[in-house]
Amino acid sequence: MATDHNLLIAKSAKAVLGPLGCTRKGTSRTWLDDHGWWVGVIEFQPSNFAKGTFLNVGSCWLWSGNDFLSFDDGYRIEPFQAFSDEIQFESVATTVAERAKEEVLKLRERFLTIESASVHLQQKSEVSRDIWAKFHAGVSSGLMGFINDAKNYFELALEADDRDINWVVQLKYRCTELRKLVEDNTSFKSHIEELIARKRSALKLPSPREVCLEL
Repeated sequence: MATDHNLLIAKSAKAVLGPLGCTRKGTSRTWLDDHGWWVGVIEFQPSNFAKGTFLNVGSCWLWSGNDFLSFDDGYRIEPFQAFSDEIQFESVATTVAERAKEEVLKLRERFLTIESASVHLQQKSEVSRDIWAKFHAGVSSGLMGFINDAKNYFELALEADDRDINWVVQLKYRCTELRKLVEDNTSFKSHIEELIARKRSALKLPSPREVCLEL
């Protein structure tokens, strides 16, 4: 019986990413690198047209206020790698998993602390007009206690997207509330911890009691 190429991906991911502490999300082709307040997302994305895999790796900020995984920083790092036979794809799966490992280690270094993440997110916000970039810069600045910077980023987020669609309206409302709340650093941090806890629960990640949020 021919080996399912999904099994080859799972085997390589377990061998390469497992020792790093990454865990597989159920029986999917997605692996998670959990850091309490953010999660590294490693997706061996399938194609609708052929057997094989893309590779997407990025960070998901758990303070976003939604209940799903997203590539908030990073995404596609390898193009589609096609399956032709078991021997060929076993090698491909290992190479792709190793490439994922490299990116995971880079993300860990880049977002080692709230401070390092905040520096990165502020720099990203300066070159991006995306509303999410402004929002994440605002949250990280607020967690660092940079009240004026945080308020400025939330203001920029309110001006960044004028579409009248549900998620934009909700995000702008969140920015308005956080802009007020950031004046009280203790209350702001408690609120962000609550957002993180809710999203962790929605994603079925270990509870905050088991993971240090390091805020």
